Amino acid sequence: MIFMGIVSIISVNIIAPLISMFETSFSWHNYLMTLSIIPFMWMAVIIIVLLAQKPATVLKN
Repeated sequence: MIFMGIVSIISVNIIAPLISMFETSFSWHNYLMTLSIIPFMWMAVIIIVLLAQKPATVLKN
């Protein structure tokens, strides 16, 4: 759970808004629009991490 929290915080709260702001422009309006999408992105990241966990464990062994 700690790993999932760290990955989701880094990828969703830091990387996604920065990429969005680099693509459009640096403004508060664009940043606030990105924040409205973050809950959906957060769920997608958690689902991907959970789906990738089992194959990674099998490959490790």
